[in-house]
Amino acid sequence: MSSTLPNERACLEILKEEGCSDKVIRHCCIVNSVATRIAKACNADFELVNAGSWLHDVGRSRTHGVKHVSEGVVIARARNLPEPLIRIISRHIAAGFTREEAMALGLPDGTYMPETLEEKIVCHSDNLVGDDQVMTLDDAVDELIVRGYSITAQRMKAMHEELSEACGADLDDLIQGSDLVPKALKRCAVYTSR
Repeated sequence: MSSTLPNERACLEILKEEGCSDKVIRHCCIVNSVATRIAKACNADFELVNAGSWLHDVGRSRTHGVKHVSEGVVIARARNLPEPLIRIISRHIAAGFTREEAMALGLPDGTYMPETLEEKIVCHSDNLVGDDQVMTLDDAVDELIVRGYSITAQRMKAMHEELSEACGADLDDLIQGSDLVPKALKRCAVYTSR
């Protein structure tokens, strides 16, 4: 991937400049730790996953609803970020939305279904991270089903299986039971109030 992708420091500066809260930045930090671990295991484009996982929620500086995706795209385009990074921002929500689902949610016409390996890694990593915790697939799926999103839960399971196969290991085993969250939060502390 091109060197025009922002590095970690530049991504954090973008999040701060756009007005993302410390809570959003901590969430992005944990998603980044999960996503980059998966990217290494899957031999994905590390630089793209790194930038995409930091900036996937940049639109939350403007809204926390589903439209944070389209707001994030507006921000990324205004900053002339590379198109593959913009696609990660636009396709990271839930386990993707069909064009019809997106329109029903009031999103601009477009593609909201992750297609590339890197888009899927960031999307799924976001699905597996609560505010300050990493969930198992089962916990994430159960949470979606309780909220009435059974179709999204099915897509999430399929994405988990696809990525696990690509990595040669179950993603739950890859990211659970480690000091991933404390390390991520420590790394991020200089950019947040804790």
